Amino acid sequence: MEPYEITVYGKTLTVVPLEDGSYSILEGARRITNLWLDVTAAGISWAAEKISLQFAEQIGLSIHAHER
Repeated sequence: MEPYEITVYGKTLTVVPLEDGSYSILEGARRITNLWLDVTAAGISWAAEKISLQFAEQIGLSIHAHER
């Protein structure tokens, strides 16, 4: 899948789908995080490094809406 743009909290982000099912998230030319689905006994949630869980969830919801 090709990279695409989403807007979260007024920020335009580029989503780069990776072969392992995770996503590289860029703001401009700078990678701000990698994002992936975290499946546990408690359920499914979006997880990321270097950003808040709330921001990761919002990015994940935008990715889900784009890929439906």
